[in-house]
Amino acid sequence: MDAHIKLREWWARTGADVTTWPAPDAAIVPITLRYDLTLPEDFHRYLAMGSPVAENWDDQMGNWWPVGRIKNMPDEYKHALPSFIPNHGRKFLFFLDYCIWCWAWAISCEEGPTFGKVVLINGTNAAFVADTFSEFVDRYITDWASVN
Repeated sequence: MDAHIKLREWWARTGADVTTWPAPDAAIVPITLRYDLTLPEDFHRYLAMGSPVAENWDDQMGNWWPVGRIKNMPDEYKHALPSFIPNHGRKFLFFLDYCIWCWAWAISCEEGPTFGKVVLINGTNAAFVADTFSEFVDRYITDWASVN
């Protein structure tokens, strides 16, 4: 089952008030052009088939970003990044934050060994927490602490 379907079912099961929509290419393509990147397939499917319409809260105090809010690291995060983030995070896209940006998760759209991996950025610590967006969603909805 695709990650966007799992998320939608989890949001419904947990009572989160998250409305989704099938985002048109006209909403997604500008992200890829602005940052000159290719989206990992599972993340692209999530945006195209089940991304939130607006700001929201899930039962873990996560705010899954609507397509229009998604930004790369330099545009969103003005602090130093760890050295394992290539290219100063230019091709890493934030898509979810916790508790009004106590920390956030970003997906790598950087070609090479990090492509598709999800990283946690929390100011004092950072780490890759999943190899794919799909794995991240599976772990987030079943064992939230495993991606923190």
